[in-house]
Amino acid sequence: MKCFVCLLLVSLALFGSYQGVKSLFLGNEKYQIKEIKLVTNGALDHARVVQLADLDLGATLFAINTEDVRDSLAALPEVVHCEVKRRLPGTLKIDIEERIPYAWLKCDSVGFWGRQADGVLVDANGVTFPCAGAMWKTCKDLPVIEMNEARVENFEHGVKAKHVDLMRALHLMKVMKEADIRAQWSPQYITLINDYSMELLSIDDSKAVFSIGMEHHERQVANFITIHEHCLAENIKRGPDEIKREIRQMNLIPRINIPVEFAKQTAHIDTPVFVKPTR
Repeated sequence: MKCFVCLLLVSLALFGSYQGVKSLFLGNEKYQIKEIKLVTNGALDHARVVQLADLDLGATLFAINTEDVRDSLAALPEVVHCEVKRRLPGTLKIDIEERIPYAWLKCDSVGFWGRQADGVLVDANGVTFPCAGAMWKTCKDLPVIEMNEARVENFEHGVKAKHVDLMRALHLMKVMKEADIRAQWSPQYITLINDYSMELLSIDDSKAVFSIGMEHHERQVANFITIHEHCLAENIKRGPDEIKREIRQMNLIPRINIPVEFAKQTAHIDTPVFVKPTR
């Protein structure tokens, strides 16, 4: 009987404590969520965060399980890191580091369709993730990397892709970005042609063939810039009534005597013109 009475008293004390805590914190309107402070470097917005984390906006801060919210958001393939904290009296602070999209992926055999709202993106490290929410608005002009051959098992969203040639195409893009080339010569499409070459289509619609080997990219990008700058300088020198030369394509794989084909030239159309870069 004494043990029963003791257990009853302990249970009543615990229940009373729970009700006190519930009244003081869980159900106290003073701590009701008034603001969700979202800090992110990407495209996640408040509406999508609330939906994905299943947040009850009418609850109090202490009724929210911050670990569950963090785990829900951190599970997204486009999220690198997430922290969720309470800020009394009524602010839920969510800090998110998102992956920075670098390019679209296109490969029909694995269902990657290139530049479209439900397409697949890749960051500079080769981690893939689907385009979701408001991401399309900031990514619609990114270049596309097209792979003719790939397997589904090469890709798991949120993890670095296991596709060697894709990593080589990303390396070429990094080298071009670091070289700070003119905007009109930036890549809009990179196609992996075979096991030794890839073709780049620039924004100005000129084409250039690069080798797959990453050890050659710095040299080839330097030659790419030199040829374009030389052509641009020559066109500036020409009078307003003279025909301007427009590069159609070039093959940067040779080390010297790089074949360059012009769309408009005084020589026979479609005749390759050999240019030896000075750098």
